Amino acid sequence: MRRKIIAAMLTALVLGALCAGEQMMIHAVCGDALVRTAAILDDIRAGGLDAAAERARALDGDWDTRGGWLELAVDHKAVDDVRFALSRLIAAIESGDRESAMIYASELEGGVEHVIERQEMSLANVL
Repeated sequence: MRRKIIAAMLTALVLGALCAGEQMMIHAVCGDALVRTAAILDDIRAGGLDAAAERARALDGDWDTRGGWLELAVDHKAVDDVRFALSRLIAAIESGDRESAMIYASELEGGVEHVIERQEMSLANVL
């Protein structure tokens, strides 16, 4: 009986550690993406489309690398929505369309926030 209790406790500890690690990874990746998206928005507002394009391409590359891990923990569609918003943002910036770039940057910001919301421990997410 004692072995079963110890095994159950160890299993619970391991699962808890994995969940905590997952939460920290998602917050690190998404927090970084939100900061970088804010910088892109600032560049677009200031008219610095070259700087915005460079930042957006860098974020796109990092999201492709680090975002793949998110698909293991978060809804695949939410992660893909961020990828698509990034693609639209880069295209708008490269074409010089500041208005569309602002819209897509805001969409990107909302998509990243949605990824964070999807992984939070809440009754809606658990059920």
